[in-house]
Amino acid sequence: MRGNSAHCAPDTLGISRRAFVAWSSVLGAAAVTTGCAPKKKEAPAAASSGALGQEPFAYDKAVWSGCHVNCGSRCPLRLYVKDGAVVRVGNDNEGSDDFGPNSLYQMRSCVRGRTVRQSIYNETRLQKPLKRVEGTKRGEGKYVEISWDQAISEISQIMKDVKEEFGNDAFFIMYGTGQLGGTISKSWHPDKTMFARLMNCWGGYLRHYSDYSTGQITWELPLLNGDAWSNNEVTDLVNSKNIVLVGNNPANTRMSGSAMAYLISWVRKNNPQANIVVIDPHLSDTAVGVANRWVPIRPGTDAALIAGMIHYLMSAGKLSEALIREKFVGFYSDSFSEDVRAAEPRDASFMGFDATGELTVEGDLSYEAYLKGTGGYAGTGEKTPEWAAGITGVPADTIRQLADLFVDGPTATIQGWGPQRHSNGGNSARAIGLIAAITGNVGISGGGTGAREATGGVGYKVPSALPCFPQKNTVPVAVSFFDWYQAIEDYRSMNDATWGVRYIDDKGVTSYAKEPGEIKLRAPIKFIWNYASNVMCGQHADINECLRLFNLPDTDEQGLRCVVTCDIHLTPTALVSDYILPGTTSFEETDVIQGGAGWTGYVCCESPAIDPMFDAKPVYEVCTLLSEKLGVKDEFTEGRTQEQWVEWLYDQGKAAGADLPATFAELKEQGLFKQTNDHAPAIPDHAKMATPSGRYEVFSKQAYNLSRQWDLTCGGYVPDDGLDRITALPIWYEAPESYGDEATRAQYPLQLIGHHVKTRTHSSYGNVAWLKSVAPQQCWINDRDAAQRGIANGDEVLISTKRGKVRISAKVTSRIMPGVVSLPQGAWYDPESRDPDVLGSPDNIDRGGCISVLTSMRPTPVSKGNGVHSNLCTIEKA
Repeated sequence: MRGNSAHCAPDTLGISRRAFVAWSSVLGAAAVTTGCAPKKKEAPAAASSGALGQEPFAYDKAVWSGCHVNCGSRCPLRLYVKDGAVVRVGNDNEGSDDFGPNSLYQMRSCVRGRTVRQSIYNETRLQKPLKRVEGTKRGEGKYVEISWDQAISEISQIMKDVKEEFGNDAFFIMYGTGQLGGTISKSWHPDKTMFARLMNCWGGYLRHYSDYSTGQITWELPLLNGDAWSNNEVTDLVNSKNIVLVGNNPANTRMSGSAMAYLISWVRKNNPQANIVVIDPHLSDTAVGVANRWVPIRPGTDAALIAGMIHYLMSAGKLSEALIREKFVGFYSDSFSEDVRAAEPRDASFMGFDATGELTVEGDLSYEAYLKGTGGYAGTGEKTPEWAAGITGVPADTIRQLADLFVDGPTATIQGWGPQRHSNGGNSARAIGLIAAITGNVGISGGGTGAREATGGVGYKVPSALPCFPQKNTVPVAVSFFDWYQAIEDYRSMNDATWGVRYIDDKGVTSYAKEPGEIKLRAPIKFIWNYASNVMCGQHADINECLRLFNLPDTDEQGLRCVVTCDIHLTPTALVSDYILPGTTSFEETDVIQGGAGWTGYVCCESPAIDPMFDAKPVYEVCTLLSEKLGVKDEFTEGRTQEQWVEWLYDQGKAAGADLPATFAELKEQGLFKQTNDHAPAIPDHAKMATPSGRYEVFSKQAYNLSRQWDLTCGGYVPDDGLDRITALPIWYEAPESYGDEATRAQYPLQLIGHHVKTRTHSSYGNVAWLKSVAPQQCWINDRDAAQRGIANGDEVLISTKRGKVRISAKVTSRIMPGVVSLPQGAWYDPESRDPDVLGSPDNIDRGGCISVLTSMRPTPVSKGNGVHSNLCTIEKA
């Protein structure tokens, strides 16, 4: 056996030099693959790319597949194979360029999907099972190759030991979205994965609620309207007079031909008179591409902006009092007491249930009182546009102009998920929903709810996952997706009132405590399944602190026993694992995916384009091997192979009435099956709302009760500095490391955010050289801030927060507002040293531009989620 380390040449990654050279020829030498004629007997029609003027090329077969990353799209891909290697990746070429009702348009992939060859044949591709060298730290990156038999035997024995000592509560499946969209191979939602099926066959595991994308909006927009997701379909925006995108940048996040970027461009073309405004700290590619106006705003101040807008509209008599009194509670002072009673959570299906009835509200805490600075807000001043301008950096006249857009509609409001990813992000999410609703733009064509966009499509009835037996899970509680780390160090500190622990049933529905503090964990997390996920040392936060936690001693009360990663690449997270299992790409196994947008949808049977590389195995086979060792193989497989399960899923869809080819064999032969319809774009109306009152709750009694029931120090783990607040109204407040955190800003004067870039989907494609060469990882800094620090474009800079340091080159630009810098999220962690003595030290500089070295693990107050866009930093020339 030989060792493998994190930073090494391809041969020491476990990839032979011969194989790497061969891959290089596939990837880089066009003459090798495009100049050869295929054998006569196997020659299919030659493919060409007229748009690029390329010559026809030879291939043995073409296979339909799809891009499985977490961008919100699911684009079909056509893989061309020659001599057992993928030589080209094509787009969906079925149908026409005509987008509209009853038209089968081509759902073309973006450039990321077109580079999947670079992922298949990447130098970080895992070959063999690896085991961490005994005595080394998690994160050092020292491994030895082992056989599959040894890996499965040792892992299963550790599982048995952990279960015997701690029960099933000690097992956790990490959030991961590196393999999204399939049915068998999927890594998200974790409760729908093969590891969930395996664990539930064996007694279950500790689940989590929500996710890294939508941690705050999932739980806090519903405090206003009971709904975190519904919005007008984007195709309805051809009827909008104004379109306001708040922190929404689909040109980078969802930029394919089957996603929002294409749809908003189509809207721009078909509604040229629409006034499109982007509110964002940086001049995004979306703003450049489709907007009439960019309004830069200080990060995390959206709720102040909305307050200034509503104050102006109310003062100018531009709001409908009749609408507000009919559909809203908690807005007006004169009805506040009655509204509070209507908004009382009636049972534990709502947050903040008050079984005793003792949590009464004293005084006037209405939104009107807040805007005027009266009642319970006496002394805080009026929330005029001038007040908001001082906080947001948006001029007062601009605030009035923005407000007028909402009463001169119809106006569509769409928020991205960046605004809610702040330490006060839940209030921002509620406030954005409030301005859309209170101006009468919900439930009308051309309007919108203020949630994320809805992209439409044509649905199918083929199940999107195998049954995973949640009814067999014996662990009744769930933790926040973001707070799993606390269960490694001190699970006894975790209950509903400290860390937001909740009950979860076999339908995935959460419920809350009847008495604060009653929902608790029963064991520490000892065993983590990490499948297709780079969260633990990538997408989470404060990597240096994570490395400390990962290396705590394994005792009865704390510390990990085992981390198992199953992935295709040697990611930074893989390097904190005890065992690393090489998985297959979606292009090496059989699966079924679904997707679509607008008036088109598809089902694709993915057949292997190539054989599994090296010693890689599909996740279904990995779990089958484990199930045999655990004595649950018959229950896990039910006697079916992976392809037989895919056929079973297809048959389920047919039996449910899906309009599909007659047999699975026909779909497999066809590969891609598309449909279109002429449905009217969906327009949610919020006629019935899942709030206690059934109306919009500007004042949330749920939130008010939580503010009195919960310990916001999380059992003493969060500083009691008054910066964490749960507020009944969606107001702006001075949150941790926000613009208003003046104490921290005195030492760290710049706000640091992490926007998405075109070259990655989170960390997926972060190891693709082609993409990195197009848009290298850089820190965006305003030219004025750069000049003050003597920084020129391209200079190496050192970014520092309380938690760590990153060295990266600077992108000096006027496309980001002064006082704000952005280090695009998702870059791979690459520390200067993996020496055990410095591993995890804040002084161990990251060279990869990984913002998660700099971000905070301090959970947000209500959702216990990731406020990782709230960071204060310094920047200096390196």
